[in-house]
Amino acid sequence: MKKQLALALGLSVLATPAAFASKARLLALGESTNGSFFINDNRNIFLNAAEVNNNKDLVTFEFGAGSTTDTDVAPNAEGGVLKGYGNLVYGLHLGRVTSFNTVPADVGSIYQPSNAIDLFVGGDAGIKWGANVTYVSSMDEKNGSGADTSDSEAKSMDINLGVIAGDVTAYLKAGVFGSSENKDVLGTADAVDLDRKSDFEIGASMKVSDYTVFAQANMNKYEEKEANEDIKNSSYLLGAARTERLNDKTTMFVKLAGTYVNSDNEVINATDSETKTIAVPVSIGLEHDANSWLALRGSVSQNIWSKVDSDANDKSTVANSTNVNAGATLKFGELSVDGVVGTNNDSGVISSTQEEKGTLALDNLMTRASVTYRF
Repeated sequence: MKKQLALALGLSVLATPAAFASKARLLALGESTNGSFFINDNRNIFLNAAEVNNNKDLVTFEFGAGSTTDTDVAPNAEGGVLKGYGNLVYGLHLGRVTSFNTVPADVGSIYQPSNAIDLFVGGDAGIKWGANVTYVSSMDEKNGSGADTSDSEAKSMDINLGVIAGDVTAYLKAGVFGSSENKDVLGTADAVDLDRKSDFEIGASMKVSDYTVFAQANMNKYEEKEANEDIKNSSYLLGAARTERLNDKTTMFVKLAGTYVNSDNEVINATDSETKTIAVPVSIGLEHDANSWLALRGSVSQNIWSKVDSDANDKSTVANSTNVNAGATLKFGELSVDGVVGTNNDSGVISSTQEEKGTLALDNLMTRASVTYRF
């Protein structure tokens, strides 16, 4: 394995550099795997659909398992293609974990939709624009005999509309519909019936001198009919970031933000619960072209101030918020292989991004591996 890796790296020295783009790259730089306001990456199309204009003519594959979640232990497999045609860009992406899959489902075990399909279209008419429609649906219909006691069905649809006008970007996301239902055929277990009542997110950014100022707001509401429970979540983000080119091979990324998250569960004839979290996180990332075939990156982030206020009037800070990540890209001409490095423990996986063992082993060099080819 080590000899094969060394041979591959040696041959790739002759290759020309390729652009970077992956969930692993954004994670290693301390950003969300679904896009960044200030770091250019093809994952930004899931933040603002107009970004397809800046990331066209590529094919990308994110290795992992077929899953309804996406974690470092079990990354979700997904991939897609973006192709430019004249002033238009078209795209298809398969298998992404959508926002509907991340609903806090304390009401019970819900049936998760899978096999998401993302369709993209964008264009440049002086102002770059883009639109993204996401549809995901699953069903499991039993015959009602033996252990087959329930039927399950889940589906959702989302839209993402975005624009880029010079140094200003803006987007709107909305959940068109979403539902998950477990139907008990024989009447031996409680059913779960979750409906998305509303789901909106808006965001914008502006470049001011050497900085990018950005803001984001998200509000959603779900109803669990069988438990007579409403699940409400709202979050707000305001921040500024700076990208500084230290030299021709090294770039530094610095971000300071303020966040507010409110999770509110209202239960009919029962005790409600509500948690409010306020935090001011800062992150510092670095990306360095170590050679024509290798790029290295890393980041550190921490809440410099935080407060958690629960429904029991308990107050605390967000404990152990310091997080360090590292990553690498192997470049083979227009093809790049990305991954997070130094995160494996004795079993070769980690349970969260804050439990890295810091072990760099050549027999387990990368996790969250991906491949991107630009044409």
